[in-house]
Amino acid sequence: MSDKCDPSTVADPQTSASRRAGQNRDQFGYWNNNNFALVPFPQPLYDVDLAEDVRIPMSDGVGLYADIYHPRGVGEALPTILIRTQYDKAPYRQRGLQTRPGVAHMFAGQGFAVVVQDIRGLNRSEGVFHVAASDVDDGYDTVEWIASQPWSNGKVGGYGCSALGITQVMMSQRRPPALAAIVPQAPAGAARNNPFDTMRNGVPRIGWTLRWFRERANQGPQALEPIDYDEFVKTLPLADMAERAGGAPNDWRDWVTHEPGDPYWRQLPFFDETSRPDVPALWVNSWYDSTPGETLELFNAFKTKSTSERARRNQFAIISGTSHCQCEQARSPHIVGDRDLGDVRLDYWSIYLRWFDHWLNNQPGDLDMPPIQYYLMGANRWKSADSWPLPGTRFVPYYFNSGGRANTSNGDGTLSLEGATGPADHYRYDPANPTPGTLWNGFDQRELDLRPDCLVYTSEPLSSGMEVTGPLRAVLYVSTTAMDTDFVVTLSNVYPDGRVFSLTTGLARARYRKAYTAPTRFSEDFSRPSLLTPGKIYRIEVKVGATGNWFGPGHRIRVQVASSQFPTYARNLNTGGNNATETEMVVAENHVYHDSSHPSHIILPIAP
Repeated sequence: MSDKCDPSTVADPQTSASRRAGQNRDQFGYWNNNNFALVPFPQPLYDVDLAEDVRIPMSDGVGLYADIYHPRGVGEALPTILIRTQYDKAPYRQRGLQTRPGVAHMFAGQGFAVVVQDIRGLNRSEGVFHVAASDVDDGYDTVEWIASQPWSNGKVGGYGCSALGITQVMMSQRRPPALAAIVPQAPAGAARNNPFDTMRNGVPRIGWTLRWFRERANQGPQALEPIDYDEFVKTLPLADMAERAGGAPNDWRDWVTHEPGDPYWRQLPFFDETSRPDVPALWVNSWYDSTPGETLELFNAFKTKSTSERARRNQFAIISGTSHCQCEQARSPHIVGDRDLGDVRLDYWSIYLRWFDHWLNNQPGDLDMPPIQYYLMGANRWKSADSWPLPGTRFVPYYFNSGGRANTSNGDGTLSLEGATGPADHYRYDPANPTPGTLWNGFDQRELDLRPDCLVYTSEPLSSGMEVTGPLRAVLYVSTTAMDTDFVVTLSNVYPDGRVFSLTTGLARARYRKAYTAPTRFSEDFSRPSLLTPGKIYRIEVKVGATGNWFGPGHRIRVQVASSQFPTYARNLNTGGNNATETEMVVAENHVYHDSSHPSHIILPIAP
């Protein structure tokens, strides 16, 4: 699909859909900001009435408070869109907003009831907040309460991004009978082993999570003293960092001190191999979010694990060329990091409205929409596919080569289709001076590629263009002087003028290497950590996320290998002990091997 989607509409003159047919980042990346313009809302069909702070009782007696938006003058029972938020429902109340919170008035103005609810223990709602603990049951109770109201037609849809997308996946696991469809955006934190995006591959994310726990994911309002987060995350130990920062009680200590295979995590109802949802879903994410690959794993899981053929057949995905929760915030040209991605806009509101009309208003027939729509970065156009990975994808290994001096982009590291050759490369990883990195890709990597603690392998300029779209995996043969260390792999696009734009990054903590062989993140078993014998060579797989990128003629493919991405991820202190409670650090002398017996490589998904 080279052009943007132009959804058809249903020609029933009695429906809200037919009336529409005649119309032509804060720190968490969610709210509208000055860099991006929200895709314009459609003109409202109705004025909107608002009932504030309606108490919705949960099955245990706790009351969760919601604002309920109704299209004025609509007498019949209404379909309902549910938004469950930990970020306060109050901003949605203001009329006329062309920002993310404006969606409540927008949906209601198109003929839907909208319920915006503060989740348990936050803002106006009663109870005690613990991250993810109540999302399954509270979501179920809320959906069924809505369906029982006299103004409801018994059909409920879910909507929202990031934490608001996670809550949709969580509540789907109990299969509320009234839950008819969901639009989970950037919801990968619902998957086990990726809890609320605070941990990846068993390694805690701290660059944004300390601020999140302290300011937005805590158990009550409390005045906060300002701190310099960039400096504070450098302190140790990790375990008491939130307590030393000050503020209301929160789950930080539990979440960073329990190893990923600890039974502690089983009490939290994240999506895993035992989950059996049953709801049509439209999955929305972005290549330059941190977890598009995990979102597409959930897309596939719902296609195979849903209990009904109806749900299995009705899973759709849209992957844009933007960043976290910014699909609907776009302009032309659209810049992510330092990279110009062209015109990434899509008529999302028409797509979402048509989606909810179909499932909540019992529209007949199938949806006229490709199963997957994705933006091909570099070519800067929209395409479509029937499944993920894309049909006909070839998974091609590109092997590491060097003369033993692959350190920095000025070294002799190369990528080749012909096989791995040359002596091992060596670098020194010092946790006191960790390799830096941000959560987001899309930035020019040239300066970072000059660090001596980075190995850099670059292909020859391509003679013809090549589409790399799909999940990526690297296989490293490594040794270290430490009992444990990390390996971070970044794929980049090197432009003919020398600019280097990162595409996706993955990391592996050596002690968890056995877990990384599982096919999906939520099926990984972290219960068998195993420390290293210094000097011994090990094979370690690194899941490097997913991308959709066109490498044009003259462009080069680059892979960087390092041992940290700080402060995005907590440092491995290299002692083999508990990285959350220790303060001692050990320098690791790390080697990456690339010979016929140890062919380190990255596997690229080459699209047809």
